[in-house]
Formats: sequence, C-alpha cells, structure tokens
Amino acid sequence: MSFDYDVTIIGAGPIGSTLAYELSKEDINVCLIDKKKVIGLPLQCAGIINKKVLDINQFPEELILNKVKGAILHSKTHSLSVSKEEDQAIIIDRVALDQFLYNRAIDNGAHSYLSSKVLAIDFNEGKVSFQRESTEKTIKSKIIVGADGPLSIVSSAFGNDLKFYCASQYLVKVDEDNDQMSFVDLYAYGDLFPGFIWQIPVNKNTYRIGMFSTYDYKRQNEILDDFLENDFRYNDYEIIEKYKGKIPIYNKNNKLFKNRALLIGDAASQIKPTTGGGLLIGFEAVEMAKKAIVKALNSEDFNSINHEKETNDDSKILQDSLKSYQKDFEKRFLKEFSYQFKVQKTLCTLSDEDLDYFFEKLKEKEADKLISEYGDMDNQSILVKEFLKRGLVLSLLPAIHKKELAKIWLL
Repeated sequence: MSFDYDVTIIGAGPIGSTLAYELSKEDINVCLIDKKKVIGLPLQCAGIINKKVLDINQFPEELILNKVKGAILHSKTHSLSVSKEEDQAIIIDRVALDQFLYNRAIDNGAHSYLSSKVLAIDFNEGKVSFQRESTEKTIKSKIIVGADGPLSIVSSAFGNDLKFYCASQYLVKVDEDNDQMSFVDLYAYGDLFPGFIWQIPVNKNTYRIGMFSTYDYKRQNEILDDFLENDFRYNDYEIIEKYKGKIPIYNKNNKLFKNRALLIGDAASQIKPTTGGGLLIGFEAVEMAKKAIVKALNSEDFNSINHEKETNDDSKILQDSLKSYQKDFEKRFLKEFSYQFKVQKTLCTLSDEDLDYFFEKLKEKEADKLISEYGDMDNQSILVKEFLKRGLVLSLLPAIHKKELAKIWLL
C-alpha cells in the first residue's frame, strides 16, 4: 500500500504543530492540514501557562509578555492573595506562539496545506480528502492525527460525545499603570460555576479579561460588561478587541484512537476541568503520541507489508501502539482530572453567601499559606490531598453542605 505521508495531522494549532515538529525530527514524513488562512487567528485563549511549559517546549523569550507569582482570589465581598517567591506562570503572545510553533515545524521539513477544509476521512485506508480554494485533494497516510480543536471532525467521526463550555474574552486598555503586574485576579461568583472570571495583566496598561461558563456568548458579554462597569479597578478603560472560543469538557469514555487515527489536544478534550487550560497537558501528550507513532512506524512488520490491503498483523501493530498512547495519557492524568472534577462539583454547590463564608474560613484557618505552599495550577490534586489530610474540606464550608460534600469526596 503506497502512502503520500507517514503522518497527516489535521489541525496546525500549537499541539498539532509541536507534534509535527517532533515527528519531523525523527525523519518522519509529516503534513499539517488546517482550515485557517493565518495560523493563530482568531485568538481563542487566555494565554496564561504554567512556567513548567518551558521545560517541555522551548520558544523565544520575546513571546513572554509578563510573568506572575500568584493570584488574588475574589468572592463577592472578600479577597484572598496567594503567591510564591518565584514566578509561577507566564503570560504569552498566543498568536505569535502559534505561528512560531507552526513555522518551526515547516522549517524542519513538515509539509502543510492551509486554507483547507477537510471533507472526509477514511480511517481504514488513511485517506483524508479536503478542499483548498476550488480544488479537492485526497492524500493517504499511514497514521492520521486529529488535532483539530473542540469541534473536532476526527473525534466526531470516532463517535465521541463532544461537549464544551463557551468562553469570552476582552482585551482592555487602561490609562493608569498597573502596580500588581505579578498577580492574576480570579473572580468566583456562584452563578458562574463551573467557570469564573479572570483578569490577566498583559502589560502595565493592558489586561485580558474573560470568563467561561455554561452561558452563551451573548450572556457572557453582558456579564463581562457588567464586571467592567462595577468590579474593575479602573474607571477609565477601552475595550480594544473581543474574542470567543470553546473549552472542551474531558470525557474519560471517549476514545483517543481508532484504526489508523489518534486524537490530541482540544480534539481529545485534554483540558483541565477546573480552569479550562490545556497547553501544558497537550505538550505532554505530544511526547506520548510521538512515542506511540514512532513505535508503530519503526516496526519491521509494519514497514515490510506490501499488500494492497492491510493485514491483521499490520492492524494489530497499529492498534497496540496507539492503545499505548491512550494508556500513557490516562495513567498520567486520569486521577488528576478526577480530583479536579470533584473540586468543580463542590464549587457548583455554592452560592455567593457560601463563597463569602468559605473565604472567611480560609483566612481564619490560614489556609492561604497552605495554598501558597502546595498550590500548583496544573497538578491541583497535591493541594486537594493536603486539604483532605487536614480535614479542611468539611470545615471550610457551611454545615448545610456536609452531606453533599461527603458524597462527592466519599468522606
């Protein structure tokens, strides 16, 4: 069976482009297909990432717009500051990052088809048909990767259940200089859960202010407008741009592979349940996917097959390799996601009055110090386990929630 490419990646966002680059370093013939004319546009991300990302995926320092040490958490009437001595997260130029990662893959030998709409996928034969301008084209690959976002065509073709939250964000400019550049503000309001509002300092005069929730975009814009009018610390501001996107909801029952194909990034709903962030997780998943793909392609049995149709042995090699990718991902993240879903369920039981009580108790028990010491924006289970060990889960919330919390946490 002849192929045009070893691997075709549908979606040239940061995860798809990083995987293309990593595979190209192994002399694997890879191509990217993306419907966008310009990579990175429109912006669909808050652009804050754990600093650990720099240990996994290197990119130029000039793409970092700001660094933060902590967060100021807000209920309706209370605030709590948590931080560490060293920077914990970076604020990035997300459009420039996407373009850098894409160009890096192309410069290293990956091929690409931009402005290309995928029309059909054949997982058995590795065919991807797409339309570019007025021309239709079909290519064949040994392996197909779906990195095509929360509305993934590939994931839908798997038969996966795709669910997501809407997310909205404003780029806001102010006249005064910000004196709290090292802190992100997070606003926890009862009617927004499981989401929240974020206020991210990009530079001294610019903020990204956004939210995700179960509300539609129209309602989210109304909430953000009200926030700026009543809760924003500056009276004089200008909305420069507005963005919107979708945050996928992880479903452990969804498949990450099928026949010749696998899913990664937003297409695989590889997203933190509590915050909706996914870049660090996606970059970790790249290493797992790369290992599985290289293992399959380097198999002597797989490469020695010259039959017109795939044999059972050929299929077994592929399936075993791609199955290892799903196993590796679940081993690394399933327990962490489980803890985060429990946190999310707990927050969804709370009203604004409950949250005010919660913040009061946090201060009373000096839990802010605990959060500062054990808090990790990606591995949140570390802090949760510490709360459970110290018996704080029940004591921090009103007694009326005791039965609900006991059920969620099996206490």
